[in-house]
Amino acid sequence: MRKIVVTCALLASTATFTGSGIAAGASARTENTIDVSNAAVPGKGPGSQAWTGLTKPKDVIVARQELMGHIEELMEPIDTLQVKDSDNLATLRFNGEVISAMLLALPHLFPPTTNLYDPKAEQPETLALPPIWTSFDNFYTLATAASHAATNFAEAEGKPAMKTASLALRASCDACHSLYLRPYVPPKFLDSDWNFDFDSALRRN
Repeated sequence: MRKIVVTCALLASTATFTGSGIAAGASARTENTIDVSNAAVPGKGPGSQAWTGLTKPKDVIVARQELMGHIEELMEPIDTLQVKDSDNLATLRFNGEVISAMLLALPHLFPPTTNLYDPKAEQPETLALPPIWTSFDNFYTLATAASHAATNFAEAEGKPAMKTASLALRASCDACHSLYLRPYVPPKFLDSDWNFDFDSALRRN
């Protein structure tokens, strides 16, 4: 788990930039910025090819998708606490700590070059919606609030307090997803799907 947190920090340090500057860190996001106009030119700009937000935007998208997938895995036992008792509270608290760190890194994996959502594509490069980049400060605030909610869960004392904190954590995640993640659309079934002759198809195979 701790390796995941370290990886998140390394990804965040190489991928992030907003507008015409790159953030020097979460606390200095709007203060210490540098010009990246030549960052993608070999031999020029800070870090050159190390600015993966410029040189490897699709890899950054994959990295944040992996991060979100692991967050959901860590959230599963926390959500389950609402319907099933658990005596493994230490593991649940550790999950909360890791989720908090991951959520701090998350917004740094959304440089403008990764705004590649295509509403016409059945499987777009990313499910992150363009409003992330038109209201990035709000997105950043929601991610930070979710990180704090994860910390609150990790620090909650006793099962009743942990159950309450787990609801707040899930709500903070859903608040961000409702604005910035493409909603799930179930597949549409055609009449031909319902009338498909499976027996004939299986006999041919």
